[in-house]
Amino acid sequence: MKLHNALLLAIIAASLAGCGGHNMSDLRGFVKNSYANRRPKVQPIPQVKPAATFAYSASTLPDPFSPANLKPATAQLGTRPDLNRRKGPLEQYPLDSLKMVGTIARGKQVWAIVVAPDGAVHRVRVGTHIGQNYGLVTRITEDKVRITELIQGPTGQWVQREASLALAE
Repeated sequence: MKLHNALLLAIIAASLAGCGGHNMSDLRGFVKNSYANRRPKVQPIPQVKPAATFAYSASTLPDPFSPANLKPATAQLGTRPDLNRRKGPLEQYPLDSLKMVGTIARGKQVWAIVVAPDGAVHRVRVGTHIGQNYGLVTRITEDKVRITELIQGPTGQWVQREASLALAE
């Protein structure tokens, strides 16, 4: 067993001795000469265009915070929600939580079928109040329910806003 280990050690030492040559001048010469006349191509840096300047003069521009600019253009004076009216079942839900799933028509009367977040199905016609912003159904088509909402503007007046429920896919 000792002879076997000694023989194995001698074979390993002999094979490593063959790798110990330090004469690698031919390899160094090849590496030096192979890329000697090659130059990398570098794209030129693009020219930076100067930004257009703008001279801000607050005295010549309207004041964005003046009370005249706070009034919306669609303000309807005298339009107020009836706060004493008994609320319908669809007025407890935000408009974006309601889903229109279809329409039903009998003669000239058209109803929209609306599903509430709790899963209850409601039949809606023109004149029905809907949503939390005093919405009133103004028109029903096959794919949309048009609603006029009353919201309180930034200066306290009531403003009409158009909204709609589209047919859910």
